[in-house]
Amino acid sequence: MYKLICISLLLAFSFCLMAQTPQAEAIQSLESAKKYLQEQNYPKAQDEINYASSKISEILSEMLVKYLPEAPAGYKLDDKSAQGLGSAGAILGSANAVAATGKYLATAEDEDGNLSELTCTISMGGILGKASGLAALGQMFSGYGMGTTNKTIRVAGYNGTQEFSGDSGTLTVQVGEKISVIIEGSNIQKPEIMKTLAEKIDLAKLEKAF
Repeated sequence: MYKLICISLLLAFSFCLMAQTPQAEAIQSLESAKKYLQEQNYPKAQDEINYASSKISEILSEMLVKYLPEAPAGYKLDDKSAQGLGSAGAILGSANAVAATGKYLATAEDEDGNLSELTCTISMGGILGKASGLAALGQMFSGYGMGTTNKTIRVAGYNGTQEFSGDSGTLTVQVGEKISVIIEGSNIQKPEIMKTLAEKIDLAKLEKAF
């Protein structure tokens, strides 16, 4: 009987750990960091702060997923995901950057048997959150490549940089100072479909939320 009770308590404790939310984990890590700071154990304090930061990034990336747009006509949402770059993003100066990505596939092949695909990535923080400015800068210095159409467009009142060549292209829209929306298209007939997808995002609400 005693053994059964111990096993039950152990299982209950395990389930509690598994059910712990990122918010709870962040709070717990910050409390631990505070304790280590008081003990002047700065390396441990930094580890706890970094872990709390990663959990906050996890929360923010999940929030970004909610802003991924619905599929445009003729397409279906194939997959969506969220991620925080964490320490890996430090290489790009984006240690606190977070991103959400949605993948959209055409519901039918074109006359050549190709399946059109769109990808929407919403990034916040670091260099990735300013991707539109970098794209515009690259356009200014690189000029126009053979067969490539580059131009600045407006999407729901926000500036964007559109590149299109053959049957593929990229549309990058800057939303405020730290958010960028990047639409990539492959096997697409016209670049307008990228703008159509971008316009399905409530950009003003996105900027206000973050």
